[in-house]
Amino acid sequence: HAGQAFRLGRYPIHFHLNGDVSGSYVRGNAIHHTFNRAVTIHAVNYLLVEKNVAFNVLGHAYFLEDGIEVGNVIQDNLGIFVRASSSLLNVDITPATFWIVNPN
Repeated sequence: HAGQAFRLGRYPIHFHLNGDVSGSYVRGNAIHHTFNRAVTIHAVNYLLVEKNVAFNVLGHAYFLEDGIEVGNVIQDNLGIFVRASSSLLNVDITPATFWIVNPN
């Protein structure tokens, strides 16, 4: 189990306001039975997210938060059983496995 329900910013994997993170990656993780998303990218650029599995996640699984993120590569990831959550943002009531506001 990971993430804290009812707490914004308490996600299993969270890159937050880091800017350019060239060379950094999230690779080969099994993220399951979470109370608050799986991978969140907020104001981070050039992050590689690949070969991860998210299972039984409350809220969005792979989440790019604001749409200002650029150059991130999200590939070969799997999300299964992504469930609605009323403990986060309104958009998490109808969650997506991949929530990408700006696909740049």
